[in-house]
Amino acid sequence: MRLTEKSDVYSFGVMLIELMTRKKPFTYMASEGNGLVAHFATLFAEGNLSEILDPQVMSEGGNRIDEIAAIAVACVKLRGEERPTMRQVELRLEAAQSPEEFEANGDIVANSPLACGAGLTSRQYSMEEEYALSARYPR
Repeated sequence: MRLTEKSDVYSFGVMLIELMTRKKPFTYMASEGNGLVAHFATLFAEGNLSEILDPQVMSEGGNRIDEIAAIAVACVKLRGEERPTMRQVELRLEAAQSPEEFEANGDIVANSPLACGAGLTSRQYSMEEEYALSARYPR
């Protein structure tokens, strides 16, 4: 097997599914015999994601769950040419984020490339900015 950009996209999709379900793909088996990725995609197509999503993800994800799930399903398409590029994934994820995620002490971080409406098309920023952004989230 040859690793490509499209295989990286697939792996990213699997990781999104793992995060949304809090299940491991190598230990999960649905009653129909499907693995985690196939079962997630089937439930997404049927509109029954609540059967597999982690309850905390459902309560905290709000209206973004469907978009994140759609991104994950697009990433794990069997044919590599049907998968999005990582740039397309990045843009869709940024569009799905809500502004309150960027609030610091009640103010939106205007200089952050992650802030909505910043007008930036790239997420390139310094290690100091990365550290400052990540420090706001509990570990």
